[in-house]
Amino acid sequence: MTGSSLDRGKPIQIMVWCAARGGMRSVVEAYRNDGFLAAENVRLVTSYVDGGFLWRQVVLLGGLARFVWLLATRRVGLVHCHAAMRGSFWRKGIFASIARLFGKPVILHLHGSEMTAFYHGLPPWARSLVRRHLEKATCVIALSESWRDFIRSIAPAANVVVVPNYVKLPPLPDIAARNAGEILFLGLVGDRKGVFDLIPAFAAVHRDHPSARLIIGGNGEIERAKLCALENGVSDAVELVGWTDGPAKAALLARAGMFVLPSHNEGLPMSVLEAMSNGLPVISTRIGGIPELITDGVDGILIESGDVDGLAAALADLLSNAALRDRLGIAARERIALCYSDTVVLPMLGRLYRESCGENPAVLRSRSAT
Repeated sequence: MTGSSLDRGKPIQIMVWCAARGGMRSVVEAYRNDGFLAAENVRLVTSYVDGGFLWRQVVLLGGLARFVWLLATRRVGLVHCHAAMRGSFWRKGIFASIARLFGKPVILHLHGSEMTAFYHGLPPWARSLVRRHLEKATCVIALSESWRDFIRSIAPAANVVVVPNYVKLPPLPDIAARNAGEILFLGLVGDRKGVFDLIPAFAAVHRDHPSARLIIGGNGEIERAKLCALENGVSDAVELVGWTDGPAKAALLARAGMFVLPSHNEGLPMSVLEAMSNGLPVISTRIGGIPELITDGVDGILIESGDVDGLAAALADLLSNAALRDRLGIAARERIALCYSDTVVLPMLGRLYRESCGENPAVLRSRSAT
């Protein structure tokens, strides 16, 4: 994206992002689709993509070159870095350090679901470097209160502000078109997202609900998941549809009877927000920011991560109880509309941009202190 003649004299904001498939990409694509990038005059710089090792290094070097060129040739208001854990955090640390050399404010936006394990697995010198990046940032965005508390515990001087992920509230799908027995999972197929808890749990309830089907959408350990379904005797009732996006994902959300994400580590998963916004009853786990999003029994069902029996019981409850499905789905959509919609979250982010650029630094400090 390049500046137009209309905005050439206006300061730009630079957003450094990961274009690989996943929640972070979904967040940034939503910013673009919902007009936030255009409204704030944001230029995207890509630091990571899907692909082989050499291609990823080419993309990183190209991103760094474009980043420095923008800093050197344009009026830049701030730099907004989206980071996860491991390599993502260190890559964004490079961009943030360069931005600070140019005297630009840096927003470090943390998405990493395994940030706690990442940090505690580092040697002392690397932990110190993590703390330095967090405390040197003008502002650190956390997705939930629990993540804000963790960041403050390892970087007490960091300015941490909670800005949750969001979704644009879609038109309510036709309830009559839903398949009550269709259970939907969207996410990376692997242990972290709980897929290998979900398949045996589904097998346990399939005996009493033979018409039920489990739809797994996402990339990752597809062949392992197929083998797991075969070993549990439900290969005919489990469909792995691969990575889905756009209209294909919307169709899955409109057709399903419920949504399940039994993760072991999370920040604030976009898939759960999307499911709730579509009026689906959701089963998920008490980890990351999910307990701040879902109140058990009110607008969803929460279980402990790794509890296969508890997951099976929750699936059985929803499969057997249409009134419960309807009540939870209605409440879930209302929860998103009130606290996690574009009309709520994007103004928060816009204000944070202006405060980080120095229009009201006292407000930024007070936000961090609360």
